[in-house]
Amino acid sequence: MKRSAILCVIAVLLAVFVNPVCLVLLLVVVANEYYRRHHSDDEVKPYEKTVDDLTAEYGEPEDVILLNATRANEALGVILVYKDYFIVEGRRIEKGDITGVTFNNSGTPYAPGEYQVIIAVGPRQGDYIHINTGYDAAWTSDVVDLIKSNLAA
Repeated sequence: MKRSAILCVIAVLLAVFVNPVCLVLLLVVVANEYYRRHHSDDEVKPYEKTVDDLTAEYGEPEDVILLNATRANEALGVILVYKDYFIVEGRRIEKGDITGVTFNNSGTPYAPGEYQVIIAVGPRQGDYIHINTGYDAAWTSDVVDLIKSNLAA
């Protein structure tokens, strides 16, 4: 018998014979099982792609800009540079669509936050890609410089 089925049986028995408050436990178990069944981990999302997946799809890049050393083999950890476009977070962004690059500290007075590279994309204002790069301002500044130099090339 599955674990969730056993927990449901126990919760029903407890609710009927011991305490009606145990119905809350039953509702939690049922909600958890519903969530698990409808949110499968088998699907591969674009941001879960590896650098090997991206190079197999787009070919060998001319350059690789490392954004976050702890995520060096993930799409979120690098920008792949090609002649006319970048692969950012697993998405193809044409160089001509990038209108600006800067960085920001995402921290607040209440919680520390990582520095982010911010890439403005498209003709509309408000289209931005925010990419976490860690807690080092100098590193993030260097990443922005690398992106800008690859845009100019």
